[in-house]
This record gives sequence, structure tokens and C-alpha cells, in this order.
Amino acid sequence: MSLAVNTVQTETRDWEKNYQAALTQEILRSERRRVTILAALILLMACLYSVFSFTPGLINTGLRLRLRAHWPWMIALCAVIIGYEWAIRCLIDWLIAHRRKPSLIRRLINVMVEGSIPTMFLFMMATLLGPRDALVAHAFLFYFFFILVSILQLDMRLCLFTGLVAAVEYFAFAAVVLARAPHEAVPGVLGTLPFHFTRSLIFFVTGLIAGFIADQIKRQNEESVRAVQQRDEVVRTFGQYVSPQIAERLLHHPVERGGELRTACVMFLDIRNFTSYAAGESPAAVMAYLNMFFDSMIAVVNEYHGVVNKFLGDGFMAVFGAPVEDDAACRHALEAALKMIERIESLNATNKLPPTRIGIGLHMGQVMSGNVGTEDRKEYSVIGDVVNLASRIEQATKDFRAQLLISEAVRQNLDGAFTHGEDLGLVNLKGHAEPVRIFRIA
Repeated sequence: MSLAVNTVQTETRDWEKNYQAALTQEILRSERRRVTILAALILLMACLYSVFSFTPGLINTGLRLRLRAHWPWMIALCAVIIGYEWAIRCLIDWLIAHRRKPSLIRRLINVMVEGSIPTMFLFMMATLLGPRDALVAHAFLFYFFFILVSILQLDMRLCLFTGLVAAVEYFAFAAVVLARAPHEAVPGVLGTLPFHFTRSLIFFVTGLIAGFIADQIKRQNEESVRAVQQRDEVVRTFGQYVSPQIAERLLHHPVERGGELRTACVMFLDIRNFTSYAAGESPAAVMAYLNMFFDSMIAVVNEYHGVVNKFLGDGFMAVFGAPVEDDAACRHALEAALKMIERIESLNATNKLPPTRIGIGLHMGQVMSGNVGTEDRKEYSVIGDVVNLASRIEQATKDFRAQLLISEAVRQNLDGAFTHGEDLGLVNLKGHAEPVRIFRIA
């Protein structure tokens, strides 16, 4: 029992690790979009600055000449910022390629660096336009843009920190400018620190709101990644051999890792005289025959809520009642078996298949249902004496020239729903110590 518990815990940790890795990849892609947007914004600013610096008539001549005088410094600053953002993008690409998680400390340092960009532009504007125009201009709104794009980091802490950096740096900028400017140069409320403290507080609150939005988006991303992981798990475990209804139920009720006890009905199906048929046909013809046969049989299994668990060359093993519980597992298994026989007869009659005869054995009981395998390769399986006995019953169809045999356990579970079966009594089955009572249905 402890081994099973350890297996469950180990596989759960593996799944959680894969889930966190996939979520980290999504967050990094969002972060890459953020730095790309910032780099594009700085490039646009450099272009606009160049236009206003060298195009007559757009602004007054005095301001244009001052802008032109500082143009090399502005372009150099923009180039440094764009280069920095490009380096961050390259780092993110590397993290994505190597499936690494970025350090929180490095992300906080990056927030401080990027949060200083609007402050640098504000100080440059104060140099160009003077303290009053720098404080009254709309350039302080640049902080809001950085706070908004911080949402793409999908981390509430980083958004809040971005708002804090913006608030502190703006207030520091205002305090420095007001301290250096003559009192009469900045009249009215613009010349008071409480006014600028209010602006700083707004930046901090905006960071808080951005953090809330980022947290909500992250939660939605988490749900999306979790849904994709669960869907991938179902597809990886069961392939294409389950019905859409079963697959949908498995997505909402995943298979227990490490195994769980289920009461299930196990079916073994085998093609009679397949070896002699295959010996006289080309491999391509045999493959085409098997594909047509399995397509038809698997469709029936799916129709009756079963799962094809293993292909056995010229047959397969199917399970009804696991991994998804089914109170009518035996009835569904029997109905599926009868329909398979009917379908084979129809295919034989229309010459769509070479003359084909099948043998089916059914037995029910408790099985251990779960994932079996290694770290790299797992598959869904059911284990127990029920499986072995169902296989022996199928092999007994050759001895009794029958197409469908069921065990007494299946017969009792049907509760009189099928009364036309022939009681073959207690039968000694190969590999089974005790005789087993079986019934011939077809």
C-alpha cells in the first residue's frame, strides 16, 4: 500500500512540475510581448523627437533648436534603452528555449531599471523646457504606460512594485525640480509637494489595480494550461481509442495515478485462424484487413462506453467500467460483443472482409486500474485475475466452437436480462487452478 501511495505522490509531483513548466512558458511569452512593446514605444519616441527637431513649422523655432541641440543625447539614450530591452528579449528567448524559470530578484531589478526610463525623460524635459513646463506637461503619463504594460508580466507583485517605483521616482523628480527652481517659476499647486504626492499615490494605486488585473489574467492562463495538460494526459494515455463521451468524462475526472480498484467487465477478442490467413497474404493486404476490422470493432466498443486497452496483434482487450465507473458495464460489454458478431456477419455477407470469425470472452470483477510504466513512458492498464480469466475464457471459445462465452460472474450481474445463454457447466481452463462455470451466448 505504501508503494502505491508513494507512486501516486511521485506522479502527482511530476504532473505538477510539468504544469508549472508549461505555465512558466506562457508567462515568459507574455513577458516577451511586453518588452517588445516597450522597445517599439521608445523607437517611436525617437522618431517623433527627430521629426520635431528637424522639421520646421511644427513647433516654434527656439524650442526646435533646443531639441536639435539635445538630439544626439536623446537618440543615444533611446538607443541604449532599445538595446537593453532587446537584450532582455534575447534572455527571455533563452529561458523559453531552455525551459528555465526567471529569477524574481532579476525581474525586480528589471522593474527598477525600466521604471527609471520615464524619470530620465522627465529630467531631460526639465532641462529642455524648464521646471514649470516639465511639471505641467503630460510626460508624467508615461509612467502609466509602464504600469499598464507591467500587466503582461502576469505577476501581481511586479505590478505593485512597478507602481511603487513610479510613485517614488516621480515624487523624487518633483522634489528635486522644485528644490532647484525659483519659487516664482512654478506657481500655484504645481509648486507644492502635496500635489505631486497625490500624483505619486495615484501611480501606486494604479500599480495595485494593474496587479489585480494581472492576477486575474494569470488565473485564467492557469486554468487554460491546466485544461490543456489534462487533455494531453488523456490523449497520451488513451490515444484515439475512447469514445468522445468517455474522453470528456476523463477530462473532468482524470485517472488516479498509481492505481485504484474498480469493478469492471473485461473483454478479450481474437480473430480465428488469423495466422493461416496472414501466411497467404502480403503484409499490405494483412494491414488493410486489420485496419478495416479494427475500425469496425473499436467503433462498437466506443458506442457502448468501453475502452480498448491493448491491441494483441489479431485481437484486442477492452474494458468496460474502468477508468470511468459504469454501473451497467456487463450489459454494455455483452451488447457490444453481440453487435460485433452481428457486424462481422454483415461484413462477411457483403464481402467487405475475407471470411472472418471471431471469439470473445467476458469476465467481470475487481481490477486495479491506473497508469503503469516508467518516467518516460506510461500507459493505462488494468491488472488482476479478472484479466487473466477473461483471456482464458476467450481461448475456450475454440474448444466449444463458440463466438461468445461469458463467466458466471457476468451472467449473475446481468440479472436475467439475457436468458438465452447455454450453461456449459464447470470448465477447467488452462492456467486456472479451479474450474469455472461459463455460458455460451453465441
